[in-house]
Amino acid sequence: MKNYQNKANIVRVSKIIRYILFAGLVVWIIGIPVVLIPIVAMWSRAVPASRYLQCGTPLTMAMCLIVNLKLFRFFDRLKNGHLFDAQTVGNLDNAGRWWVALWFFETLFFGISHTFIQFTNANPLDFGSGLFAGLTLIFVAWLLKEAQELQQEQELTV
Repeated sequence: MKNYQNKANIVRVSKIIRYILFAGLVVWIIGIPVVLIPIVAMWSRAVPASRYLQCGTPLTMAMCLIVNLKLFRFFDRLKNGHLFDAQTVGNLDNAGRWWVALWFFETLFFGISHTFIQFTNANPLDFGSGLFAGLTLIFVAWLLKEAQELQQEQELTV
């Protein structure tokens, strides 16, 4: 009985988180063109250094969209009752890997703009939160994969 209640709680919470992530997807899908239009319009008038800064924004936003989409797919599968199967855990693992890639790109891109172009208004370097969040998602996905393997071994021995 308790397992059924836990599954019902997971499905209920997954629905709520899925709605929040869906709103995030809508914001990213609307936000990317809204940001790209001024960048394309200012491209001909901008100085070369500001062109460099403008080039990183769409890629960063696209990577954020992919992370949001992978998390949305993870919670969508949980909502549908596919608790911790290979594809569900794979979505969580992919979200973590994309988040680490996003952190690496932001650190590299904005580090170069601070150091070589010497923009003081560039986004500040964030050395911790993106890396920590991505590695946490990867760790949780790995933990769930190991739990699946242990459960399969236990089912075979019984």
